[in-house]
Amino acid sequence: MEAAHIEPGAVFRFPHDDRPNRVLFRDSDVVMYDAWWPHLKAWGLADLAAIKRQRISYYVTAVSTVIEKATHLRTAPLTADELTVHRPDLPFAAVQDVAMTWSSGDAGRVTDATAELSASGVYLLPFGPGGGTKAGVRVAADNGKAFAVGELFRKAQAVQARHLGDVLPGAGVGIYRSGLQRGLPAYYLWGAVSRLHDHLAAHGR
Repeated sequence: MEAAHIEPGAVFRFPHDDRPNRVLFRDSDVVMYDAWWPHLKAWGLADLAAIKRQRISYYVTAVSTVIEKATHLRTAPLTADELTVHRPDLPFAAVQDVAMTWSSGDAGRVTDATAELSASGVYLLPFGPGGGTKAGVRVAADNGKAFAVGELFRKAQAVQARHLGDVLPGAGVGIYRSGLQRGLPAYYLWGAVSRLHDHLAAHGR
């Protein structure tokens, strides 16, 4: 599959699975997507009213994996309502900083991040002492429109503080897109390397 085809609405198939997949989101080297459910004869996330009541995790893989293994089938552009819900304009990594820690005091020192996160509210999913993901916590932007980087990190620290243990997810801090919760963008908290990239590195990819 050509890199130029990997955009929201692109429908593709992996060789090991007959079901088609549909790109919801691409940012840098990351693709998040939905899958076709044959028993429903619909995309898994097609019922927008239903997914707004749930916590949804997108399927995620690397752009390089799609280019190497997938076949492009067609394009099914996201509707206006789908764009409003899935927000493909938001970044995968809202914050990444190898020098900071989840207990660092100065949120203004966060360096490797987007200028702001253009959402009025998001859910933040902290990690537990054993590394698992805990329940999401809704946070709102102070100005009601977008989070400044330091503001988002400060609020993420407050969410994570209740669950800090002796085991940390590698060096640094990171805030990464996971999916949706109650119709809002959901981001999980982790180290400076995302779970996806941790997995790829562990498998030599």
